[in-house]
Amino acid sequence: LRIAGRMDTAVGSFLRGRILITLGMMFLFSVAYRVAGVPYSLLLGCLTGMLCFVPYFAFIGGAAAVLATWVDALSGNASATWVDILVWPISAYCVVQLLEGWFITPWVQSKSMKMHALTVIVVLMVGGGVAGIYGLLLAIPIAGCLRVLAEELLIPRLEEWARPSDETDLSVNRTS
Repeated sequence: LRIAGRMDTAVGSFLRGRILITLGMMFLFSVAYRVAGVPYSLLLGCLTGMLCFVPYFAFIGGAAAVLATWVDALSGNASATWVDILVWPISAYCVVQLLEGWFITPWVQSKSMKMHALTVIVVLMVGGGVAGIYGLLLAIPIAGCLRVLAEELLIPRLEEWARPSDETDLSVNRTS
């Protein structure tokens, strides 16, 4: 039960970290879309940020930002060029996604899961490579559960195995 409780804590920490990342992404996307001149930047930023809870789903929000900018330009509310319609919203999306993937997620998940940030990045790469989107979703909680199992079952046995037995005399006789 102790091991199951520690695993439950690890998964709960992962979910709290994802929620914190999602809230941060909602803010960052709203600001980035506002700077890029995307109409309804607060709404689209919050939508895109919420979609970040599931990796790769934020792309839908990025496409919605481009679509909203295009529709706004077609309706005559703004005189926009193709740069305003495509480049700025896509650039805003890419910058925020870069920040999220390489800095925010590793930092927040490393703090919430008590793992090194590099470990989080490697775990996500391996999880994504092995199982795609499901691997990205489950890689960090599985790594946390495996860490709990290693701490509870494997490491104590290895320490016991490495400990010298009482029958063995490890003292060195020195004669001078």
